Amino acid sequence: MFVSMLSLLFIKNKMMWEIRYWILLILVFMSLKFLNLEVWGIMVLDWFNCDMVSGILVILTLWISSLMYLASNYSVKIMENKSNKFSMTVLILCLIIIMYFVSTNVLMFYIFFEVSLLPTLLLIISWGYQPERLQAGMYMMLYTISMSLPLLVSLILMSNMYNSYNMLLINYLSVSYLNYNVNLLWYLGMLMAFLVKLPMFSMHLWLPKAHVEAPIAGSMILAGILLKLGGYGVFRMLSIYLLNEVYFNKVFMIICLWGGLITSFICVGQSDVKSLIAYSSIGHMGLMLSGMLGKFMWGWEGAMLMMVCHGFCSSGLFCLANIMYEKVKTRSLFLYSGMININSTMCMWWFLFCMANMGAPPCVNMICEIMLFCSMYMYSSWFIIIILLMVFMGGLYNLVLFSNIQHGNIMNYMNCNMNSLSVEYLLLYLHFYPMLMFILNIGYLNKIFMF
Repeated sequence: MFVSMLSLLFIKNKMMWEIRYWILLILVFMSLKFLNLEVWGIMVLDWFNCDMVSGILVILTLWISSLMYLASNYSVKIMENKSNKFSMTVLILCLIIIMYFVSTNVLMFYIFFEVSLLPTLLLIISWGYQPERLQAGMYMMLYTISMSLPLLVSLILMSNMYNSYNMLLINYLSVSYLNYNVNLLWYLGMLMAFLVKLPMFSMHLWLPKAHVEAPIAGSMILAGILLKLGGYGVFRMLSIYLLNEVYFNKVFMIICLWGGLITSFICVGQSDVKSLIAYSSIGHMGLMLSGMLGKFMWGWEGAMLMMVCHGFCSSGLFCLANIMYEKVKTRSLFLYSGMININSTMCMWWFLFCMANMGAPPCVNMICEIMLFCSMYMYSSWFIIIILLMVFMGGLYNLVLFSNIQHGNIMNYMNCNMNSLSVEYLLLYLHFYPMLMFILNIGYLNKIFMF
Protein backbone atom coordinates (compact mmCIF):
# COMPACT_ATOMS: atom_id res chain seq x y z
CA MET A 1 0.00 0.00 0.00
CA PHE A 2 2.95 2.31 0.63
CA VAL A 3 4.27 1.56 -2.87
CA SER A 4 0.86 2.36 -4.33
CA MET A 5 0.76 5.67 -2.46
CA LEU A 6 4.22 6.61 -3.70
CA SER A 7 3.16 5.76 -7.25
CA LEU A 8 0.10 8.00 -6.82
CA LEU A 9 2.48 10.95 -6.41
CA PHE A 10 3.02 10.98 -10.17
CA ILE A 11 -0.70 11.39 -10.85
CA LYS A 12 -1.64 15.06 -10.81
CA ASN A 13 -5.22 15.19 -9.68
CA LYS A 14 -6.83 17.20 -6.89
CA MET A 15 -8.43 14.08 -5.44
CA MET A 16 -5.06 12.36 -4.92
CA TRP A 17 -4.56 14.29 -1.65
CA GLU A 18 -7.70 12.76 -0.12
CA ILE A 19 -6.90 9.33 -1.53
CA ARG A 20 -3.49 9.27 0.20
CA TYR A 21 -5.12 10.38 3.45
CA TRP A 22 -7.71 7.60 3.30
CA ILE A 23 -5.12 4.95 2.40
CA LEU A 24 -3.12 5.92 5.50
CA LEU A 25 -6.26 5.67 7.65
CA ILE A 26 -7.03 2.25 6.17
CA LEU A 27 -3.50 1.19 7.13
CA VAL A 28 -4.21 2.38 10.68
CA PHE A 29 -7.31 0.20 11.00
CA MET A 30 -5.54 -2.74 9.36
CA SER A 31 -2.79 -2.36 11.98
CA LEU A 32 -5.37 -2.26 14.75
CA LYS A 33 -6.75 -5.52 13.40
CA PHE A 34 -3.49 -7.42 12.91
CA LEU A 35 -1.35 -5.97 15.73
CA ASN A 36 -3.78 -7.09 18.40
CA LEU A 37 -3.16 -8.52 21.86
CA GLU A 38 -3.10 -12.14 20.72
CA VAL A 39 -0.37 -11.57 18.13
CA TRP A 40 3.26 -11.66 19.15
CA GLY A 41 5.80 -11.06 16.40
CA ILE A 42 3.53 -10.88 13.39
CA MET A 43 6.24 -9.58 11.05
CA VAL A 44 9.02 -12.09 11.62
CA LEU A 45 11.77 -11.71 9.05
CA ASP A 46 15.54 -11.69 9.32
CA TRP A 47 15.75 -8.00 10.18
CA PHE A 48 12.21 -7.01 11.15
CA ASN A 49 9.89 -8.01 13.96
CA CYS A 50 6.83 -6.26 15.36
CA ASP A 51 5.96 -6.93 18.99
CA MET A 52 3.33 -5.12 21.05
CA VAL A 53 5.73 -2.35 22.11
CA SER A 54 6.62 -1.36 18.57
CA GLY A 55 3.13 -2.22 17.29
CA ILE A 56 1.38 0.50 19.26
CA LEU A 57 4.00 3.03 18.10
CA VAL A 58 3.55 1.93 14.47
CA ILE A 59 -0.18 2.61 14.82
CA LEU A 60 0.59 6.03 16.36
CA THR A 61 2.93 6.81 13.43
CA LEU A 62 0.31 5.94 10.80
CA TRP A 63 -2.41 7.83 12.69
CA ILE A 64 -0.41 11.06 13.07
CA SER A 65 0.89 10.84 9.48
CA SER A 66 -2.66 10.64 8.14
CA LEU A 67 -3.73 13.61 10.28
CA MET A 68 -0.82 15.63 8.87
CA TYR A 69 -2.73 15.72 5.58
CA LEU A 70 -5.83 17.09 7.30
CA ALA A 71 -3.84 19.73 9.19
CA SER A 72 -1.98 20.87 6.05
CA ASN A 73 -5.12 21.06 3.93
CA TYR A 74 -5.06 24.89 3.80
CA SER A 75 -1.36 25.70 3.94
CA VAL A 76 -0.25 23.10 1.38
CA LYS A 77 -3.18 21.86 -0.73
CA ILE A 78 -5.38 24.97 -1.06
CA MET A 79 -2.40 27.32 -1.32
CA GLU A 80 -0.82 24.92 -3.86
CA ASN A 81 2.46 24.87 -1.97
CA LYS A 82 4.28 21.92 -3.61
CA SER A 83 1.68 19.40 -2.49
CA ASN A 84 3.19 16.43 -4.35
CA LYS A 85 6.63 16.99 -2.83
CA PHE A 86 5.01 17.42 0.57
CA SER A 87 3.16 14.10 0.17
CA MET A 88 6.35 12.33 -0.85
CA THR A 89 8.24 13.74 2.16
CA VAL A 90 5.49 12.72 4.60
CA LEU A 91 5.16 9.20 3.19
CA ILE A 92 8.92 8.58 3.11
CA LEU A 93 9.28 9.86 6.69
CA CYS A 94 6.39 7.65 7.82
CA LEU A 95 7.97 4.61 6.16
CA ILE A 96 11.41 5.32 7.71
CA ILE A 97 9.92 5.65 11.21
CA ILE A 98 7.93 2.41 10.84
CA MET A 99 11.08 0.59 9.69
CA TYR A 100 12.89 1.99 12.74
CA PHE A 101 10.23 0.65 15.11
CA VAL A 102 10.24 -2.86 13.60
CA SER A 103 14.01 -3.25 13.06
CA THR A 104 15.77 -5.98 15.01
CA ASN A 105 19.16 -5.67 13.34
CA VAL A 106 21.29 -3.22 15.32
CA LEU A 107 22.76 -1.50 12.26
CA MET A 108 19.37 -1.13 10.56
CA PHE A 109 18.03 0.25 13.84
CA TYR A 110 20.79 2.89 13.83
CA ILE A 111 20.47 3.73 10.12
CA PHE A 112 16.73 4.38 10.25
CA PHE A 113 17.18 6.40 13.46
CA GLU A 114 19.58 8.77 11.69
CA VAL A 115 17.91 8.84 8.26
CA SER A 116 14.66 10.09 9.81
CA LEU A 117 16.39 13.46 10.29
CA LEU A 118 16.56 14.19 6.56
CA PRO A 119 12.81 14.31 5.70
CA THR A 120 12.21 16.24 8.95
CA LEU A 121 14.84 18.79 7.96
CA LEU A 122 13.25 19.01 4.50
CA LEU A 123 9.84 19.70 6.06
CA ILE A 124 11.21 22.51 8.23
CA ILE A 125 13.30 24.16 5.51
CA SER A 126 10.85 23.82 2.60
CA TRP A 127 7.51 24.53 4.30
CA GLY A 128 8.59 26.60 7.32
CA TYR A 129 7.22 30.10 7.91
CA GLN A 130 10.19 32.35 8.78
CA PRO A 131 13.73 32.85 7.40
CA GLU A 132 15.08 31.55 10.74
CA ARG A 133 14.01 28.04 9.71
CA LEU A 134 17.50 27.47 8.27
CA GLN A 135 19.04 28.16 11.67
CA ALA A 136 16.43 25.94 13.36
CA GLY A 137 17.25 23.10 10.97
CA MET A 138 20.97 23.56 11.61
CA TYR A 139 20.38 23.45 15.39
CA MET A 140 18.41 20.23 15.07
CA MET A 141 21.01 18.54 12.88
CA LEU A 142 23.98 19.59 15.04
CA TYR A 143 22.36 18.49 18.31
CA THR A 144 21.16 15.13 17.03
CA ILE A 145 24.14 14.19 14.85
CA SER A 146 26.70 15.12 17.53
CA MET A 147 25.85 11.99 19.52
CA SER A 148 25.29 9.64 16.58
CA LEU A 149 28.90 8.45 16.19
CA PRO A 150 29.26 7.38 19.88
CA LEU A 151 25.98 5.47 19.49
CA LEU A 152 27.25 3.65 16.39
CA VAL A 153 30.57 2.74 18.05
CA SER A 154 28.83 1.57 21.24
CA LEU A 155 26.31 -0.56 19.36
CA ILE A 156 29.05 -2.24 17.33
CA LEU A 157 31.18 -2.91 20.42
CA MET A 158 28.26 -4.31 22.43
CA SER A 159 27.10 -6.46 19.51
CA ASN A 160 30.61 -7.85 19.09
CA MET A 161 30.64 -8.68 22.79
CA TYR A 162 27.45 -10.72 22.33
CA ASN A 163 28.63 -12.02 18.92
CA SER A 164 25.30 -11.03 17.40
CA TYR A 165 23.70 -8.03 15.70
CA ASN A 166 20.15 -9.29 16.17
CA MET A 167 18.38 -7.64 19.11
CA LEU A 168 16.01 -10.58 19.64
CA LEU A 169 18.95 -12.99 19.99
CA ILE A 170 20.84 -10.56 22.24
CA ASN A 171 17.76 -10.40 24.48
CA TYR A 172 18.07 -14.17 25.08
CA LEU A 173 21.86 -14.13 25.35
CA SER A 174 21.83 -11.31 27.90
CA VAL A 175 20.75 -13.73 30.65
CA SER A 176 24.37 -14.82 30.99
CA TYR A 177 25.42 -11.19 31.44
CA LEU A 178 23.02 -10.34 34.26
CA ASN A 179 25.84 -9.53 36.67
CA TYR A 180 27.76 -7.61 34.03
CA ASN A 181 27.97 -3.87 34.68
CA VAL A 182 28.69 -1.94 31.51
CA ASN A 183 31.39 0.69 31.37
CA LEU A 184 30.22 4.26 31.97
CA LEU A 185 31.41 5.38 28.53
CA TRP A 186 29.41 2.59 26.88
CA TYR A 187 26.37 3.55 28.91
CA LEU A 188 26.62 7.20 27.88
CA GLY A 189 27.45 6.32 24.28
CA MET A 190 24.38 4.10 23.91
CA LEU A 191 21.90 6.46 25.58
CA MET A 192 23.02 10.02 24.83
CA ALA A 193 21.81 10.04 21.20
CA PHE A 194 18.34 9.00 22.37
CA LEU A 195 18.38 11.51 25.24
CA VAL A 196 19.11 14.31 22.76
CA LYS A 197 16.24 13.08 20.58
CA LEU A 198 13.76 13.00 23.49
CA PRO A 199 15.05 15.68 24.40
CA MET A 200 16.28 15.56 27.97
CA PHE A 201 16.62 18.89 29.76
CA SER A 202 20.00 20.59 29.08
CA MET A 203 19.95 19.10 25.54
CA HIS A 204 16.61 20.58 24.56
CA LEU A 205 17.48 23.93 22.97
CA TRP A 206 16.93 22.67 19.42
CA LEU A 207 13.33 21.60 20.05
CA PRO A 208 11.51 24.92 20.75
CA LYS A 209 13.33 26.57 17.86
CA ALA A 210 12.46 23.74 15.49
CA HIS A 211 8.80 23.83 16.58
CA VAL A 212 8.47 27.59 16.17
CA GLU A 213 9.92 27.57 12.65
CA ALA A 214 8.35 24.30 11.43
CA PRO A 215 5.03 24.11 9.53
CA ILE A 216 2.11 22.43 11.23
CA ALA A 217 3.00 19.05 9.71
CA GLY A 218 6.58 19.41 10.99
CA SER A 219 5.37 20.26 14.49
CA MET A 220 2.96 17.31 14.49
CA ILE A 221 5.60 14.81 13.39
CA LEU A 222 8.16 16.25 15.81
CA ALA A 223 5.90 16.19 18.86
CA GLY A 224 3.83 13.16 17.97
CA ILE A 225 6.41 10.70 16.65
CA LEU A 226 10.03 11.86 16.45
CA LEU A 227 10.34 12.44 20.20
CA LYS A 228 9.15 8.85 20.64
CA LEU A 229 12.17 7.60 18.68
CA GLY A 230 14.31 8.60 21.66
CA GLY A 231 11.98 6.99 24.20
CA TYR A 232 11.74 3.78 22.18
CA GLY A 233 15.55 3.70 21.80
CA VAL A 234 16.07 4.07 25.57
CA PHE A 235 13.49 1.35 26.16
CA ARG A 236 15.24 -1.07 23.79
CA MET A 237 18.72 -0.33 25.11
CA LEU A 238 17.69 -0.79 28.75
CA SER A 239 15.69 -3.96 28.12
CA ILE A 240 18.06 -5.70 25.69
CA TYR A 241 21.57 -4.75 26.79
CA LEU A 242 20.79 -4.67 30.55
CA LEU A 243 22.49 -1.33 31.21
CA ASN A 244 22.86 -1.46 34.99
CA GLU A 245 24.63 1.83 35.63
CA VAL A 246 22.43 2.57 38.66
CA TYR A 247 24.36 5.59 39.92
CA PHE A 248 24.10 7.44 36.62
CA ASN A 249 20.41 6.59 36.40
CA LYS A 250 19.91 8.67 39.53
CA VAL A 251 21.72 11.62 37.98
CA PHE A 252 19.58 11.46 34.84
CA MET A 253 16.37 11.15 36.87
CA ILE A 254 17.21 14.21 38.95
CA ILE A 255 18.10 16.22 35.82
CA CYS A 256 14.84 15.18 34.12
CA LEU A 257 12.59 16.00 37.08
CA TRP A 258 14.34 19.25 37.88
CA GLY A 259 14.32 20.16 34.18
CA GLY A 260 10.60 19.38 33.97
CA LEU A 261 9.96 21.80 36.82
CA ILE A 262 12.12 24.52 35.25
CA THR A 263 10.44 24.15 31.84
CA SER A 264 7.07 24.46 33.59
CA PHE A 265 8.20 27.83 34.95
CA ILE A 266 9.40 28.77 31.46
CA CYS A 267 5.98 27.83 30.02
CA VAL A 268 4.23 30.26 32.36
CA GLY A 269 6.32 33.14 31.00
CA GLN A 270 6.04 32.27 27.31
CA SER A 271 4.26 34.56 24.87
CA ASP A 272 4.49 32.32 21.78
CA VAL A 273 1.85 29.57 21.82
CA LYS A 274 3.94 27.04 19.87
CA SER A 275 6.96 27.68 22.09
CA LEU A 276 4.82 27.10 25.20
CA ILE A 277 3.56 23.77 23.87
CA ALA A 278 7.11 22.76 22.90
CA TYR A 279 8.47 23.47 26.38
CA SER A 280 5.61 21.50 27.94
CA SER A 281 6.69 18.54 25.75
CA ILE A 282 10.17 18.68 27.31
CA GLY A 283 8.65 18.40 30.79
CA HIS A 284 6.44 15.46 29.82
CA MET A 285 9.29 13.61 28.11
CA GLY A 286 11.53 14.21 31.14
CA LEU A 287 8.88 12.66 33.37
CA MET A 288 8.59 9.72 30.98
CA LEU A 289 12.36 9.15 30.99
CA SER A 290 12.49 9.31 34.80
CA GLY A 291 9.85 6.61 35.08
CA MET A 292 11.70 4.43 32.60
CA LEU A 293 15.08 4.78 34.32
CA GLY A 294 13.54 3.92 37.70
CA LYS A 295 13.08 0.35 36.37
CA PHE A 296 9.82 -0.26 38.21
CA MET A 297 7.14 -2.05 36.21
CA TRP A 298 4.69 0.79 36.85
CA GLY A 299 7.27 3.25 35.58
CA TRP A 300 7.80 1.30 32.34
CA GLU A 301 4.07 0.90 31.75
CA GLY A 302 3.44 4.57 32.53
CA ALA A 303 6.29 5.61 30.21
CA MET A 304 4.85 3.61 27.31
CA LEU A 305 1.41 5.07 27.94
CA MET A 306 2.89 8.57 28.23
CA MET A 307 4.52 8.22 24.80
CA VAL A 308 1.18 7.37 23.20
CA CYS A 309 -0.85 9.98 25.09
CA HIS A 310 1.67 12.75 24.56
CA GLY A 311 1.77 11.96 20.85
CA PHE A 312 -1.94 12.68 20.49
CA CYS A 313 -2.21 15.52 23.03
CA SER A 314 0.79 17.57 21.91
CA SER A 315 -0.03 17.10 18.23
CA GLY A 316 -3.60 18.23 18.89
CA LEU A 317 -2.42 21.35 20.73
CA PHE A 318 -0.18 22.25 17.81
CA CYS A 319 -3.15 21.81 15.47
CA LEU A 320 -5.21 24.17 17.64
CA ALA A 321 -2.37 26.72 17.61
CA ASN A 322 -2.14 26.45 13.81
CA ILE A 323 -5.92 26.90 13.37
CA MET A 324 -5.67 30.09 15.44
CA TYR A 325 -2.64 31.25 13.46
CA GLU A 326 -4.39 30.75 10.11
CA LYS A 327 -7.29 32.94 11.28
CA VAL A 328 -5.58 35.64 13.39
CA LYS A 329 -2.13 35.56 11.68
CA THR A 330 -0.24 35.71 14.98
CA ARG A 331 0.94 33.27 17.66
CA SER A 332 1.43 35.81 20.44
CA LEU A 333 -0.62 35.27 23.60
CA PHE A 334 -0.70 39.04 24.10
CA LEU A 335 -2.71 39.46 20.87
CA TYR A 336 -5.24 36.72 21.67
CA SER A 337 -8.22 37.42 23.88
CA GLY A 338 -11.97 36.94 23.96
CA MET A 339 -11.97 34.00 21.53
CA ILE A 340 -14.80 32.39 23.51
CA ASN A 341 -17.09 35.17 22.23
CA ILE A 342 -16.09 34.52 18.61
CA ASN A 343 -16.09 30.71 18.40
CA SER A 344 -17.34 28.91 21.49
CA THR A 345 -16.98 25.44 19.91
CA MET A 346 -13.25 25.96 19.43
CA CYS A 347 -13.12 27.13 23.07
CA MET A 348 -14.45 23.69 24.06
CA TRP A 349 -11.62 22.00 22.14
CA TRP A 350 -9.03 24.26 23.77
CA PHE A 351 -10.47 23.33 27.17
CA LEU A 352 -10.39 19.59 26.43
CA PHE A 353 -6.80 19.57 25.17
CA CYS A 354 -5.51 21.81 27.98
CA MET A 355 -7.25 19.50 30.42
CA ALA A 356 -5.59 16.48 28.79
CA ASN A 357 -2.21 18.23 28.81
CA MET A 358 -2.39 18.77 32.57
CA GLY A 359 -3.45 15.15 33.16
CA ALA A 360 -7.03 15.65 34.29
CA PRO A 361 -9.79 12.99 34.05
CA PRO A 362 -11.35 11.42 32.04
CA CYS A 363 -8.35 11.38 29.69
CA VAL A 364 -5.87 8.51 29.86
CA ASN A 365 -3.10 11.09 30.47
CA MET A 366 -4.16 11.05 34.11
CA ILE A 367 -3.48 7.31 34.39
CA CYS A 368 0.03 7.52 32.94
CA GLU A 369 0.97 10.48 35.15
CA ILE A 370 -0.28 8.68 38.27
CA MET A 371 1.75 5.60 37.35
CA LEU A 372 4.89 7.66 36.73
CA PHE A 373 4.45 9.68 39.93
CA CYS A 374 3.99 6.50 41.97
CA SER A 375 7.11 4.92 40.45
CA MET A 376 9.07 8.09 41.26
CA TYR A 377 7.85 8.00 44.86
CA MET A 378 8.77 4.30 45.17
CA TYR A 379 12.26 5.11 43.89
CA SER A 380 12.81 7.96 46.36
CA SER A 381 10.37 9.66 48.69
CA TRP A 382 12.31 12.93 48.23
CA PHE A 383 10.98 13.15 44.67
CA ILE A 384 7.49 13.87 46.04
CA ILE A 385 8.44 17.54 46.50
CA ILE A 386 9.37 18.01 42.83
CA ILE A 387 6.34 15.95 41.76
CA LEU A 388 3.89 18.15 43.67
CA LEU A 389 5.48 21.30 42.24
CA MET A 390 5.33 19.84 38.71
CA VAL A 391 1.62 19.01 39.11
CA PHE A 392 0.90 22.54 40.33
CA MET A 393 2.93 24.24 37.60
CA GLY A 394 1.44 21.95 34.93
CA GLY A 395 -2.04 23.09 35.90
CA LEU A 396 -0.87 26.71 36.07
CA TYR A 397 0.63 27.05 32.60
CA ASN A 398 -2.30 25.24 30.99
CA LEU A 399 -4.68 27.58 32.82
CA VAL A 400 -2.63 30.59 31.65
CA LEU A 401 -2.74 29.31 28.07
CA PHE A 402 -6.49 28.74 28.12
CA SER A 403 -7.51 31.93 29.94
CA ASN A 404 -5.27 34.24 27.87
CA ILE A 405 -6.73 32.95 24.61
CA GLN A 406 -10.39 32.60 25.55
CA HIS A 407 -11.16 35.32 28.11
CA GLY A 408 -10.93 39.10 28.01
CA ASN A 409 -12.05 41.71 25.53
CA ILE A 410 -12.16 41.01 21.80
CA MET A 411 -9.34 42.73 19.94
CA ASN A 412 -10.52 45.39 17.48
CA TYR A 413 -8.67 43.86 14.53
CA MET A 414 -10.33 40.45 14.89
CA ASN A 415 -13.02 39.31 12.51
CA CYS A 416 -16.05 38.15 14.49
CA ASN A 417 -17.11 35.82 11.64
CA MET A 418 -14.18 33.46 12.09
CA ASN A 419 -16.11 30.22 11.76
CA SER A 420 -14.21 26.96 11.69
CA LEU A 421 -14.49 24.35 8.99
CA SER A 422 -15.77 20.84 9.62
CA VAL A 423 -12.36 19.45 8.56
CA GLU A 424 -10.82 21.27 11.53
CA TYR A 425 -13.30 19.74 13.95
CA LEU A 426 -12.63 16.30 12.43
CA LEU A 427 -8.90 16.84 12.89
CA LEU A 428 -9.31 17.70 16.57
CA TYR A 429 -11.79 14.88 17.16
CA LEU A 430 -9.38 12.30 15.71
CA HIS A 431 -6.70 13.57 18.10
CA PHE A 432 -8.90 13.52 21.19
CA TYR A 433 -10.86 10.31 20.60
CA PRO A 434 -7.90 7.90 21.20
CA MET A 435 -7.00 9.66 24.47
CA LEU A 436 -10.57 9.33 25.66
CA MET A 437 -11.16 5.72 24.61
CA PHE A 438 -7.76 4.19 25.42
CA ILE A 439 -8.68 4.39 29.11
CA LEU A 440 -11.07 1.48 28.45
CA ASN A 441 -8.14 -0.79 27.53
CA ILE A 442 -5.39 -0.03 30.05
CA GLY A 443 -4.90 -3.79 30.47
CA TYR A 444 -3.01 -3.67 27.16
CA LEU A 445 0.03 -2.38 29.08
CA ASN A 446 0.10 -5.35 31.43
CA LYS A 447 0.13 -7.72 28.46
CA ILE A 448 2.94 -5.74 26.79
CA PHE A 449 5.23 -6.28 29.76
CA MET A 450 4.25 -9.84 30.62
CA PHE A 451 7.55 -11.01 29.11
